[in-house]
Amino acid sequence: MTEYENVLAEKGQEKRIDIVLTDAYDEYEQQIAFCCYLEDYITFPFKARIRDDKDSETFTVLGFTSVAPHRVVCEIDLKSTLSRMPLSEIEPIDKNSSNHMVIDDYLKFIEDYY
Repeated sequence: MTEYENVLAEKGQEKRIDIVLTDAYDEYEQQIAFCCYLEDYITFPFKARIRDDKDSETFTVLGFTSVAPHRVVCEIDLKSTLSRMPLSEIEPIDKNSSNHMVIDDYLKFIEDYY
């Protein structure tokens, strides 16, 4: 458990993912382990924009509305209008934040494992 508690100190993405998946032996357990990682290490609220859209307006990510494997959805506030957006489409403004790292780990996990 100590290694998991320090997972964000690990510089290598593959190593972080390996730490998260320790003791997760099948697809279901891996998915649950990654959902727990997201819930444990993403800090709300945070400022973000739409991934890969350089013209995206900035919005505030308020929290999760659902955390299920392959479909993590967040509540966002864009100009005082509440909406929902998949985590896979969210890019934190602060590139050096732990939120940015954890979301990138999630995207890599989905890409490599599914």
